[in-house]
Amino acid sequence: MNGKRICVIGAGPSGLVATKTLAEAGLDPVCIDMSSVVGGQWVIDNPNGRSAAYHSLHTNTPRRMSRFSDFEIPEDWPEFLPAGRVVEWLQSYVEHFGLQPRLRLRTEVVHAAPVGEQGWKVQSRTEDGVVADELFDGIVVASGTYWQPRCPDWARAFTGDLLHAQSYRSPREPIDLSGKNVVVVGIGNTACEVAVEIARGGAGSVTLSARSGTWIIPKTINGVSISSLAPMTHPKDRVLPIFRLVPPGLRQRVFAAVARPRFRKSLGSLQARFAQLGLPPAPMDPLSTRPTVAQDLLPALEAGEISARGAVTGVDGQNLTFADGEVQYADAVICATGYHLAFPFLDPSIADTRGDDLRLFCRTMSPARADLFFVGLGRPSGAFWPIAEAQSRLAAATFAGTYLAPAKRELARLARPVMTGAAFNPALYGLEMNEELHRGAVRARRAWVASRRRSRGSAKG
Repeated sequence: MNGKRICVIGAGPSGLVATKTLAEAGLDPVCIDMSSVVGGQWVIDNPNGRSAAYHSLHTNTPRRMSRFSDFEIPEDWPEFLPAGRVVEWLQSYVEHFGLQPRLRLRTEVVHAAPVGEQGWKVQSRTEDGVVADELFDGIVVASGTYWQPRCPDWARAFTGDLLHAQSYRSPREPIDLSGKNVVVVGIGNTACEVAVEIARGGAGSVTLSARSGTWIIPKTINGVSISSLAPMTHPKDRVLPIFRLVPPGLRQRVFAAVARPRFRKSLGSLQARFAQLGLPPAPMDPLSTRPTVAQDLLPALEAGEISARGAVTGVDGQNLTFADGEVQYADAVICATGYHLAFPFLDPSIADTRGDDLRLFCRTMSPARADLFFVGLGRPSGAFWPIAEAQSRLAAATFAGTYLAPAKRELARLARPVMTGAAFNPALYGLEMNEELHRGAVRARRAWVASRRRSRGSAKG
């Protein structure tokens, strides 16, 4: 061990893989989490009070796409894991790699502030109220993005039952929706899944309201995972040779140019059918945003179990006006409208998230400080967990000294928004991270040689 202590904030999938990767690099990570258990958002009714998992929640990516590079998901488990199995898998990950001594649970990071050019002072508070200040050599933020709900402005005027999807657990909890007229607002994975579940769980009527269209794809076609039919879905997957000949800055664009017509050809008619059933038309570019994965939405719409409408444009008590001018009475509204990006323990001068985004180098390193990483952010076209692993490798190499980041001016120039823009391909991201690790290793070696030469020159003088 090189003695460097790294504070990892969050013990969900991203925080756990970061802790393991840092420890393997010879560092001394301390993983801090408010909860009494690991698993983050996958823990239903997490004791930290911030869980967004509902009882029927499953992963939207299959086992192979979701795995860590050195820790497989058992083949006899479901292809799409239920939330409980995700937590079980993560707990076995902790045991397999001996991470338990590095976990500090039931503890909240209250504030983290830089100490000079390198190092951090971290203030934490246990659930018993004990406050402690500690010094760390670096910070890895893995606290997730699904805990500060975002609702549309009009929701405040609605006088019926209103809740954000974060609070939803089932058609009976926290509100019994039996026989009620329910409007679910949103068009992401959660909105579509919750709408179907409520409709089949005894609601009087269910309307799915979408402000804009998106590409909606099923999990499986004829019993086969749709993602298993696509190449390069994991950072460790082999990248097709043509992409190694393309300059790094153009690879994602070239991939999109190749994949876009295939996507339209195979799934374009499906999107047209969604539009016929009342959803806003999907954008022309299927790769402009991360698609929604919804297996049962189309059958539910075609069966009349769910009706689809555009955006809510006005509210009068419990009467909602939609973009087409129709007015509908609602007993309850569920806002599956996403979350604000927030890191309250960091000063806005360090992480300004007022626009619900961050500009980062390689989608993970702060351009202002090479000792601050954000792991688990981004919009991959695959699973988040292996992306977090790739990001953790860069953090570990930086703190271990085997990787040297570009100069600050270059970091700022190369930093990009991580929460907006087109979804990125996981395998190409893995290739780009490997190449950057190599470049950083060369920079580190040259810096070491230059330092040795200066030392010898000083000794001779």
